[in-house]
Amino acid sequence: MVRILGTCVALALIIVMAFPFVHDAYHRYEVAQRLKPLMSDRDLAAWRQWNGDAKSFGRSLLERCELSNGSGSPVCDPYKSAIE
Repeated sequence: MVRILGTCVALALIIVMAFPFVHDAYHRYEVAQRLKPLMSDRDLAAWRQWNGDAKSFGRSLLERCELSNGSGSPVCDPYKSAIE
């Protein structure tokens, strides 16, 4: 009985500790799938080396788009929807 309870507690602890990492990995995957059609080869290489979270990478792409096309440009709308 104690062995089963200990195993359940250990399993619950592993799940609680792994949740933030799994959540971040899934969010990164989700944002990457939405941004992939918008990214150039250079952006894809930068994405592979990016250490931050997915939203901050998307924001950097959005900021770059707004710098080159003007703030509020409709060309940048796909970037906005991808990071939301």
